Amino acid sequence: MRSHDKVFWGWWAVLFVLSSLWAVANPLMASPDEPAHTVKAAAVARGQLLGEDTPGGTAVDVPYFYNLVTAYPTCYMFVPDEPAGCDLVPTEELDTPSGAITPAGRYNPLYYSVVGLPTLLPEGDGALYAMRIASAALTTFFVALGLRALAQTGPAPWAVPGLAGALTPMVVFLTSTVNPAAIEITAAFALWSLLLALLRHPDPALVRSRLWWVALATTFFVNARGLSLLYCAVLVAAVLLVSPWRSFLDVVRTRAAWPPLAVVVVACIAAAGWVVGTNSLGSGDAVNHPDLTFLPAAKLTFFAWDGFVLNMVGQFGWMDTPLEGWVLMAFAAGSAFVVLAALAVGRWRERAGLVAVAAVTFALPVVVHASQAHFLGFIWQGRYILPVAIGVPVLAAYVLHRRSLEVPEAWAPGVRRIGAQVAVVLGALLAFVQLAAFLENLHRYVNGERGGWFSLAPDAWLPPVPLAVLLPLALAATVAFGVAVGWTARVPAPAPADAGTVADDDALGDPAADAGTAGEDGPPDPGRAAVGSTGRLG
Repeated sequence: MRSHDKVFWGWWAVLFVLSSLWAVANPLMASPDEPAHTVKAAAVARGQLLGEDTPGGTAVDVPYFYNLVTAYPTCYMFVPDEPAGCDLVPTEELDTPSGAITPAGRYNPLYYSVVGLPTLLPEGDGALYAMRIASAALTTFFVALGLRALAQTGPAPWAVPGLAGALTPMVVFLTSTVNPAAIEITAAFALWSLLLALLRHPDPALVRSRLWWVALATTFFVNARGLSLLYCAVLVAAVLLVSPWRSFLDVVRTRAAWPPLAVVVVACIAAAGWVVGTNSLGSGDAVNHPDLTFLPAAKLTFFAWDGFVLNMVGQFGWMDTPLEGWVLMAFAAGSAFVVLAALAVGRWRERAGLVAVAAVTFALPVVVHASQAHFLGFIWQGRYILPVAIGVPVLAAYVLHRRSLEVPEAWAPGVRRIGAQVAVVLGALLAFVQLAAFLENLHRYVNGERGGWFSLAPDAWLPPVPLAVLLPLALAATVAFGVAVGWTARVPAPAPADAGTVADDDALGDPAADAGTAGEDGPPDPGRAAVGSTGRLG
């Protein structure tokens, strides 16, 4: 098996296990809007893509069980001191047809068509856990795909911590829940990495397979949520800003690129059609908050950014379980190291790209939220902008990677060795943060935020997996996360055979194996060429 495929399978296994542990350690429906998304998924699985508009959302017909689950978190949501677990008594048979209301009724059905399949199983909590596991498998696949794209560019010890740092505990938490934000963020992660690898480390033999994976990631990304298409445009613009224009022209001139690019166009048109046709971004005509005109709302949003940062890194449950401040600072230290290093060594276009992505991350919520607060109130959460925000550490990672390839040949071994050592240290730090986040969330729901850490309260909630099993598994999974960072930093360059033929370029299987051969007019790979060239990006 090739080195980049080992990276894919290794990371998918580690992240899927970690996400699955979150799925069983977090009470059912104990994540933002999960009841609404669960009802939507059950409706889509039964062929109801929209439902009927009602004052409270969208009315759909689902089994009574999926109406009941909306009450699961009512006794502890927004009450951090209250352990999870509400005593609910069904009033009907669980499979009885019933009407339910979901605020997510106008959301694009693509993600729900996958995670909704387990709702066709017999009604019960087992189906809900299966939905979470299905979401974990789908979303962590895209994360592993992004890391594989980096591994295809050769040894990248300086870049690996940046990509791993983009996986905040909040991102991992969301992959374990039923929420389209999870696929939006993880597909964006894959797209950031795939496009940066495609244009900054071109390889004629990989053009076709890379673009088909780009098409897959784009399809799920732009069809995730209402703002996803806008986020995708920001992502593509940022990648083009920091990449050689010639690389882009060489790709679009390659005939093998045309079919996947056509899929990208169709996916974007479908996403735009859904948003316009269903008015899924509509906020209604009723002015419910007359005091929140644009300027006051913009000011409130501007000064709320400290809370948005916390939400992007780790604010779990119904936003009532935040990371401890010292854990947040530990994560910020590791993440900031990669970004600051990239700003220090990057060329002017790369620095401009980093600053631009950071600025859009900050400004876009202010503009978008302020324009809608008049109708909806103050509703923005930091996780909404994560598909763009994770581009900062990912872009920084690729900047460091590119610069490390340009050092004099005599210095290259030392630079790689130091980079690998840095990756080990930052990998250990990131693993610690992931473990601390898992334990903090579990403790809140078992005993309540102020409950003891080493004994069970009389009204403690217990997950379906015994704590004696769950805790060692969580420790092992987070250690594996840290080890994966250090291991990926030492993955050797792809063997020359990897670029020999297009038919051989993808051990995972090319999504379009019959799409033709990659164009021989594709660009050379400066990452694999001798370091004697200038490597300037213009």
